[in-house]
Amino acid sequence: MKKMSLALALFGAVLATPLAWSQTLSATTQDPIYQLDDKVVLGRVESVYYSDIAELSDVPFIGKIDTGADTTSMHAENIHVSSRHPEYQNFKDDKLMRAIVDDLGGTKAKWDTGSFKPYQVTVSFTIHHPYTGKEIKVTDDLESISAIRSRTSEKPILRPAVKMPMTIAGRTVDTVVNLTKRTQFSAPILIGKTYLDNNAWVFAGYDYLQEQPNAQIIGKKETVEVEGVPYKVSISTSSRYTNVHALNIKVDQKKKQVSFTLEGENGKRHPMTLPLVRMLKTSKSERPLVYLPVKVSETETQQWLVYLRDRSKFSSQIRLGRDVASQHFVIDTDKENLLGGVEKSFKNALKSAPLVISPEESVNIDGHVLPAYPTFAVKTPLLRVNGLELTEKDKKEVVTFYLPSSKGKEEKITKRVLKKLKVGDSVRPVVEGEFLFGDEEQSIEFAIDVLDKDDQEQPFFVFGHEMAKGGVLLNTRADHLLEARPLFRAGHIEVAEVEGMSFPVKLDTGADVSSINAQNIKQFKEDGKDMVSFTYENASGVKKAFIKPVVDVMRITAKKGEKANVRPVVEMHVKLGELEKKIRVNLQDRSRFYYSMILGRNFLKHGAIVASDTNYIVTDKPDEEK
Repeated sequence: MKKMSLALALFGAVLATPLAWSQTLSATTQDPIYQLDDKVVLGRVESVYYSDIAELSDVPFIGKIDTGADTTSMHAENIHVSSRHPEYQNFKDDKLMRAIVDDLGGTKAKWDTGSFKPYQVTVSFTIHHPYTGKEIKVTDDLESISAIRSRTSEKPILRPAVKMPMTIAGRTVDTVVNLTKRTQFSAPILIGKTYLDNNAWVFAGYDYLQEQPNAQIIGKKETVEVEGVPYKVSISTSSRYTNVHALNIKVDQKKKQVSFTLEGENGKRHPMTLPLVRMLKTSKSERPLVYLPVKVSETETQQWLVYLRDRSKFSSQIRLGRDVASQHFVIDTDKENLLGGVEKSFKNALKSAPLVISPEESVNIDGHVLPAYPTFAVKTPLLRVNGLELTEKDKKEVVTFYLPSSKGKEEKITKRVLKKLKVGDSVRPVVEGEFLFGDEEQSIEFAIDVLDKDDQEQPFFVFGHEMAKGGVLLNTRADHLLEARPLFRAGHIEVAEVEGMSFPVKLDTGADVSSINAQNIKQFKEDGKDMVSFTYENASGVKKAFIKPVVDVMRITAKKGEKANVRPVVEMHVKLGELEKKIRVNLQDRSRFYYSMILGRNFLKHGAIVASDTNYIVTDKPDEEK
């Protein structure tokens, strides 16, 4: 494999002082930046390209961006390690790697980039082309051996590492990559420090952040073609994966293939066979995941990662989920059939001043904070409540309803009815309320209706298409876009304030939920509620006992050879610089790690742009580390 100099990917930026670095940026979680200090700003997930493998150079692979990972890793199969050195040529694979590591003084010894060269080791592996299934063989020199800590064993897992060019958002970096099987993970590539250091910042609040400016605007309903068969597309605001209508689905695990029959909205059928990416567990059963060639215009065919199922009972043959939408699109919640017409990018659409929302929002109406959601059906903004009463006051018609206060109690609200809308058999009164968006207050008219039987029990708000003159756009890459918070630089390690304690924490963009060291974890019931007691402690001698309600339970996906583990989740107050949030934290024994807590996406999404190569940008380095 052809080598590239790391210098090709680096820029000679002069670093500012830590004080300047810690200042708030002129960007928000709602209006992010894509480059900072001559480095790209990556989302939690991005498209990664194998620049130096000709057959794959134009194929985007899903890459999870992880500031907590020391090395980059990728899915590979048929991994073999051999040596031309006379003393080691009889060893292969794991035995060879362990012999080399032992000769170098064990996994705790310090190795440099030239340590492994004298052993004359060659690594071979295969990558399956995700669209054709073709097995592509790669052979390269061993760059290093990665020793991976195991959760269940004292003996580390050894992985061969090679150096190969990887490209994200046009930035190519000669990256040290360890090879492993990642079939249990949704992303075949994990981008760690060997790519990120000196090349990228990471903002975990977005998936496919770099795809956002040029994302194509599509309608709430579209029609595409798959192998000449017309397929209608509808949008899901809750599903992660896209699902596609197929009949006669047959999975051949041995050949790693799926055969099925397309059935279009006009009844036209067409048989297909595609490579099996993996089996996806759904609420009903396991479904095969494949890359489906979808023709979105006369000149463009996109490869969508979808699972196959029978959708003959539904009006659309494709239900577009968040992952595919985030990779390619932003959705106009009112218009239809925009594909195939004049293409408009998200960047250009912003010129019309639309309201851009995410699938999950909250709104402040007259001081009441409520969950809020997009809609593809309602034009007038709509508040759904448990009940309402229309009466007359001072010869004016008024409506009375209840909303929860900040203390959780029901508060009676009476408003003058401006007009009424007839929708089917029901009549919706229209009123006016004060909406708070950040620091700006705006008077907006909205309708009121009673919750449907299938709705949640609590009142919620729906963003009707007339919420803004420029329309309402749905961006699936993030959540709570209306809660615009300032972005700020943060180091990989910072000092956080947690429940009255102050200690160093690791900022880990690869973790969805934050995690803290907990000893003596005991779960119990109190007045019918799930509770947990535990003790926090760290290497500096800080120690505190807690009793907290259990708000959730997490099952953590294990690395290869390890068992998945289950952790109780509690809520804790965390403060980093000016950012203070009450977040969910899972409890685990982290006593063997130096840092007793990691802050994951559920905290970092509120504004932290993390550097993997720099520590203590927001806070001062603690005395024990100086």
